Amino acid sequence: MKKSIILSLLAFMSMAVCAQEPIFFEGLWYTINSWDGSATVVENPTGEGYSGEVVIPDVMTTTDGEAHNVTRIGYRAFCGTKILSVTTGKNLTGIESHAFSYSTVASAIIGGELDETQGASLWMGDYAFYACDNLATVIVGDNVYSIGRQAFQNCPSLSCVVLGKSVRWISASAFLGCKKLKEVYCMGEDVPVYRWGQSRFFDDDLLGGMTLYVPEFANFKNSEPWVNFGTIETLPGTELVKCATPQISYANGTVSFTCATEGAQFNSSVEYVENEFNNVSDYPAPSHFKVKVVAVKNGCLPSDVAEQEFTLESYVDVKTGEYKEGDVNKDGNVNVADHVRLSSVIMKP
Repeated sequence: MKKSIILSLLAFMSMAVCAQEPIFFEGLWYTINSWDGSATVVENPTGEGYSGEVVIPDVMTTTDGEAHNVTRIGYRAFCGTKILSVTTGKNLTGIESHAFSYSTVASAIIGGELDETQGASLWMGDYAFYACDNLATVIVGDNVYSIGRQAFQNCPSLSCVVLGKSVRWISASAFLGCKKLKEVYCMGEDVPVYRWGQSRFFDDDLLGGMTLYVPEFANFKNSEPWVNFGTIETLPGTELVKCATPQISYANGTVSFTCATEGAQFNSSVEYVENEFNNVSDYPAPSHFKVKVVAVKNGCLPSDVAEQEFTLESYVDVKTGEYKEGDVNKDGNVNVADHVRLSSVIMKP
């Protein structure tokens, strides 16, 4: 009985959503989403379809003056229409399946800048731009994280695609049948991967004639299908920067490193050089430690090697019984045991 009531309630809610009258605002039609009050762009209910250049606004306003963020482009909203181009707003979080399929759109700018506080939030559904004969260029913004199955399949005029730095997943056959595709720009450090483990989203036989543009530090050259592109070029302005040479300092038995490159980490080594004992003293003569360190950071070239020697003397003050700096493990001697102790100290962050 309880299950029947729940199913009936869901059916009623679905009917209520479907029954909602579309709202017209500045050339586009919308419905208001009951779950959060946002707006979805929907098909033109007059049957005439959309045409011309389409700009999806950030916000739409109802006749009573109430503002709603535009967060979705609905199922088949522009399917088969005579539009020329589309540019989406910053509040968009989803493009539903077949939203632009079979339309005459020639260029598309999907998404935009990444909001670092929220992260990538925009997904593109299956068949979103399927079989758009005139589509020539696509720019996928930095806030897009997923491209759906067959999203751009069979777009015969598509020649250039830009994938924003947050695109993580591309589903099967996303760019199959795009016979004129020659240039793909991937702006991110992370390599987009196949969604759900599926195996390809470009035509394998076309990759040899295509050029991939990627940041210098990206790992595209070791991942499929990217490694199969005929040409791989570095994006202008993304050449690797070398980490600053680190500085070495020593105090109270501890070696420390600093680097002007923010976030750098250190790979270090210690070489112990043991000297002969001083004949006029019962205590060891000066001992030398040679410290080498390299600064490293993801997305940067390693720094030049910084090297510094420390001369450490050790003796016991007969009045105080204190050891002078250099006897790191305080056993009364400066020897290889101090090297081991010093190494164990500086090798830990």
